[in-house]
Amino acid sequence: QHFLVSANAHAYNPGHLLLFPLRHVVTLGELTEDEALELHRLQVDSFGVLRGLYGAVSFNVGLNLGPASGASIEHLHLHVVPRYDRELGFMDIIGGAKIMVEDPTQSRDRLHTAFLELSTGKSE
Repeated sequence: QHFLVSANAHAYNPGHLLLFPLRHVVTLGELTEDEALELHRLQVDSFGVLRGLYGAVSFNVGLNLGPASGASIEHLHLHVVPRYDRELGFMDIIGGAKIMVEDPTQSRDRLHTAFLELSTGKSE
C-alpha cells in the first residue's frame, strides 16, 4: 500500500531488491507507524520470495542514510541482498572463475510475478 519493490539495476547478487516508500521521505524517522510496520512486513515477505524464487540462504539488509552514506538518490530505500551458499570467494576470483549474474530485467520480471502471487494468492 505504501511501498514499491524494485529489482536493483546495479545488483550485488541476483534478486537484489530495493524497497521504496511511495511518499518522499529521507529518514526512517519520517515514516508513519503504518509505513514502518509495512516496511518490516515487506522485508520479511521479501526473504520468503527470494528463498523460494532464487534459493537464497541468507540476506544482507541495509540502508544508506545521509549525504556521506554513498546513496545515489536522496529518498529512503532499503536494500535486501540475497546471499547464497556457493558464492565465489577471494580464491575463486583470483583463480579465474567466471561469475554469472542474472540480467536485471529478468530478475524484475520473475520478482514481479512472485510478489503478485504473494499479494493476490494467484499467478498471472
